[in-house]
Amino acid sequence: MQKYTFVVDVVSDSAIDANTVRASLLETVDGIGTIAAVHPAKVDSLKEQGFKVWRARVAGIKEPAKVKAPKAKKVEAEVATATA
Repeated sequence: MQKYTFVVDVVSDSAIDANTVRASLLETVDGIGTIAAVHPAKVDSLKEQGFKVWRARVAGIKEPAKVKAPKAKKVEAEVATATA
């Protein structure tokens, strides 16, 4: 007998009904195995920075590096000397 575990993360700006998602997952796996269990949802609130960290670490999606414009080189002013 083999046990399969799937972890699904859903990120949304709006609230979703976790029980509806659980029910649809149970319905999907019904009949595939002898026992199916979908555990209760764990909900974490993410701020923008937290989402970026999660996205990079868990989903492996990183923003492209920002390209900075090269700085202009400083040029020393030439001092004109008067020769008499």
